[in-house]
Amino acid sequence: MLRNLLFVISAAFLLSGLLSACSTTPRDPWQANPRTTSQQATYPSGQTLPTPTVDQIGSMANIPQTLGGKSKVALLLPLSGRGQDTGEAMMNAALLAMNDLNASDLFELMPKDTGQGAASAAQDALNDGAGLILGPVFSPDTKDIAPLAVQRGVGVVSFSTDTTAAVGTTFLMGFVPQTQVEQIIDYAGSRGLRNIGLIAPRDAYGDAVTASFYSRIQLRHFNNAGMVRYSGSVLPSAQDVTLFTSSRPDAILIAASGPQAAQISALLNAQGLTAQTVKRLGTGMWDDLSAQNQIELQGAWYAAASPDLRAKFERRYQSMYGTTPPRLASLAYDATALAVVLSKTGQGYGRSALTNPNGFAGIDGIFRFRPDGLAERGLGIMEIKNHRAVMIQNAPSSFAFSKK
Repeated sequence: MLRNLLFVISAAFLLSGLLSACSTTPRDPWQANPRTTSQQATYPSGQTLPTPTVDQIGSMANIPQTLGGKSKVALLLPLSGRGQDTGEAMMNAALLAMNDLNASDLFELMPKDTGQGAASAAQDALNDGAGLILGPVFSPDTKDIAPLAVQRGVGVVSFSTDTTAAVGTTFLMGFVPQTQVEQIIDYAGSRGLRNIGLIAPRDAYGDAVTASFYSRIQLRHFNNAGMVRYSGSVLPSAQDVTLFTSSRPDAILIAASGPQAAQISALLNAQGLTAQTVKRLGTGMWDDLSAQNQIELQGAWYAAASPDLRAKFERRYQSMYGTTPPRLASLAYDATALAVVLSKTGQGYGRSALTNPNGFAGIDGIFRFRPDGLAERGLGIMEIKNHRAVMIQNAPSSFAFSKK
């Protein structure tokens, strides 16, 4: 029986190896098309990205992209200018992954600085024979390089969280809110809280949260207790939240930063919707001390990656570089390790390999790329208690949970 591989990203401190799952209908990897690999990109920055052609899709990096037989992977990061500190830390994390996984013989990692222009950096990488692009960090940069990657048929694993950047051959590895919303709603439902409301800003983030909230509530056949949207930094008014005094929700999902969510929670208290009767739910925006220290959010739940796994990475990084890595550094480590695992399988970096339904396991837990280019993650459920985040449900070890 043919098998689909469950790719497991590992480091010196994580379990190493490959797991497999049976499948009677294997997915064929996309085939290379040499005609498109030599074309020069001509799309100007900012132009609307065209739909990839069959030839361009077929060429998506299932080939060793070098003359010497050793594939090349580009790493696009801000190594100068805005975001330089983050970019340097992410490069350190990527090099750490190469070292931990003994990957120097598998492919050449090519760091490119987006500080002088992402499109120029991507063009250099493609001209140098990159078969996969990791990065960039910022959404505008990701959108700028997308046409170049499409024309060459090369996949992009961006660190952006802007879901509108997931177009063409671009996949987003950043922490998008969709999975967080889905899993916190599922957990609330498992605890009998099925009449759920939402408070979210009127911006791109709030739109993504609202869409995920609405679709998940419908999928699970829960009751939508109402949605309140607010503009920018102007929080909802007392009149706005009176909506919930009549719908009497079991829980309210507050898609805001910790300090803002605390103010909104206090506003709900003033309407008699206390945390003792209406559970506060949050997103990954609460995964920091600014949320955990808020009195109004004690007892609240949110979905996030396992802090224990991240702590191991942070200790490893600190032992190598003498400093604590920023939050985004783990994305660069996992993306580089992903490239290592794909290289070891010999399947190349094509879409069928990147979207393997069994997924990958990394520092921030299991993840897989959905057909829409977004990263679906297996998250744990955290409770804010005594000014710290306590895991009350472990993160899953496989994507079997998503079939429930």
